[in-house]
Amino acid sequence: MNALPGIFNYLVVVFLMMAGFYVVIAQGNLIKKLVGLGLFQASVFILYITMGNLAGGAAPIVTEG
Repeated sequence: MNALPGIFNYLVVVFLMMAGFYVVIAQGNLIKKLVGLGLFQASVFILYITMGNLAGGAAPIVTEG
């Protein structure tokens, strides 16, 4: 069960992608389709942010001195 926290973001991404895709395919209303596309787009952004994680990386903040 130790692997679950490591893949939690990917599970959220898959759930949002499937929900957004379902809304786009199943609904006939244009506004509902736009909401589905928004869900799908948010899941892609979360995926990109999750994949951008570096092991041992630090924020590029310059301190005085």
